[in-house]
Amino acid sequence: MYILYLDESGTHRSRHFVVGGLAVFERETYFLAQSLDQLQARYLPDVSDPAQFHASELRKERPSPPFDALSLEQRRSLLSDVYGVISDSHARLFAVAMAKADTDGDPYERGFEEIVNRFDRMLYRLSLERDEKQRGLVVIAESSYKNNLNLLAGKIAREGHRWGRTYNLADIPYFAPAKSTRLLQLADFVVNAVYGYYESGYATQFNRIAHKMDQEPGRMHGLVHIARDRQTCSCPACVTRRAAPRADRDWPN
Repeated sequence: MYILYLDESGTHRSRHFVVGGLAVFERETYFLAQSLDQLQARYLPDVSDPAQFHASELRKERPSPPFDALSLEQRRSLLSDVYGVISDSHARLFAVAMAKADTDGDPYERGFEEIVNRFDRMLYRLSLERDEKQRGLVVIAESSYKNNLNLLAGKIAREGHRWGRTYNLADIPYFAPAKSTRLLQLADFVVNAVYGYYESGYATQFNRIAHKMDQEPGRMHGLVHIARDRQTCSCPACVTRRAAPRADRDWPN
């Protein structure tokens, strides 16, 4: 069983909206959560309750408690260490970055549909590679989109999505507060890095984790860029799509 943890990033005033996160094999979730617990113990030894790690909070000039106890240098170090946890993990990342002006309909719904399709296809590829059926669950950080996504998830389960049906998901998505699970907190860092890259050209953290995007040799499946300039865009998603035609692969009927 693989579990895909999803979050979103992008304000009403921003040019881009990102949906994304990380897919983790069930036995790996404990170790990733432990990694964040250990970072909390190192940077916030006096905080006994689990602190909610949030990428944008660590970037603020004046963060909220308990991170206000850390200096700017310490917060930057902690931010880098969290991205190090993602970079060194066995997780496979997924993200859809959408230019709002070039995206039809609700961007969260479009991004969710894209990722569900790509996660399902990753599970199918793994099933072929390992000769063992791989199933998946999706866990989403609670937000104002919950009701809309519930309806969309039900429709996908009954009727499929715009590219076909799903075959490897064990159940409909679950929603949870990000403060309740370290894995959703890591998903926040993934979408924050992707958002910063497309919205502002900030590549430092994006470049650290881009190699974890779900991919096969010569083609990046886990990162999608929806924009008018995809034919000239130099981001990894657009470059690999232009360089490698879509692979022909039998798909279950």
